[in-house]
Amino acid sequence: MNTADILVIGGGVIGAAVAYGLAERGAQVTLLDQGGIAPNASRGNFGLVWVQGKGLGMPRYAQWTLEAAQTWPKFSADLLEETGIDVDYQQPGGFEVCLGEEEFSLRKAELEQLRQETANCVANSVGIDKCEMLNSRNMQELIPEMRLGDFVSGASFSTLDGHLNPLLLLSALTAAIKKSGTSYYPDQQVESISFRNDCFDVQTTTERFSAKKVVLACGLGIKTLASQIGLEIPIHPQRGQILVTERTLPLLAQPFVTLRQTVEGSFMIGASHEDVGLDCGTTLDEIRRLARHAVQVFPELSKLQMVRCWGALRILTPDSKPIYVESENCPGAFVVTSHSGITLAPLHASRISHWIAEGTTPEGFEQFHSRRFDA
Repeated sequence: MNTADILVIGGGVIGAAVAYGLAERGAQVTLLDQGGIAPNASRGNFGLVWVQGKGLGMPRYAQWTLEAAQTWPKFSADLLEETGIDVDYQQPGGFEVCLGEEEFSLRKAELEQLRQETANCVANSVGIDKCEMLNSRNMQELIPEMRLGDFVSGASFSTLDGHLNPLLLLSALTAAIKKSGTSYYPDQQVESISFRNDCFDVQTTTERFSAKKVVLACGLGIKTLASQIGLEIPIHPQRGQILVTERTLPLLAQPFVTLRQTVEGSFMIGASHEDVGLDCGTTLDEIRRLARHAVQVFPELSKLQMVRCWGALRILTPDSKPIYVESENCPGAFVVTSHSGITLAPLHASRISHWIAEGTTPEGFEQFHSRRFDA
């Protein structure tokens, strides 16, 4: 029997960030990851740190995302100092492009609705005020190296948005965890969890673990395990396909929701939103659609060769917003899941780890409870 103060199940960006934060607080942590080479959400991620537009229908989420973005510069610097790994975080501002006047009008109306919903929250208003609608001429002034296509009518632009290398982020978190003395098991598929005598007994395919607290941060695996500790967590997979071009000269500093240029020079183009179950493959039709959209935005991209593509599964709640909840039937059992694992990594390492370790629930967290989906 392996014992720990806190057992974190799931070694992707969310689980690793939580484990990292808990270890920083002095907790004896064990991290379990199922391993394998499947392109999960952390390894198949587009790499955006994004604020604009988030929080529609949930002002607390808008505030939470803004706080994360403001924390990212220090978070990335701390990881670099601790591990020597630069995650390539940059915050040059980001665009959500509109093709045609209808898309422009819809985007403008969406941001105005978000502004009205968050009008009573100063922190949220700061984030909204840093997001503006730009016509194509104003956009072109910010990105003179690449000519916009004739279909581009404009975009929303926020100075708070940025991007990074998600694989380097996962590597940095894993390195920091190992350096902290956290027990890390990269090939342990959890089969069951039981709760008795105020302690959790976790059985994997090969070993048993015991802990006073347990954190479920294992993506699509959360649903089955959560039901064993008295929680119903409504999550489902959604496939996203991404294309990658050959490397070229630095041309585009700012990321777009649908494309960005990496530090190495490749353009990443994405991403689809497909309800296809657990299929993480790629399809020619979707590859063509993504490429066509990218060329409509920047015609020059048609000159570049595509060198690879992949599909990966997002983990979504019904409203695409996070779930943070502690089980009432099994106190000490927590669920942490979010589609925005990259953006929210600093808060998962700080605020969420504090909640788990100290039992102090952050203000407004009732909005993130899974009961919001109860019929």
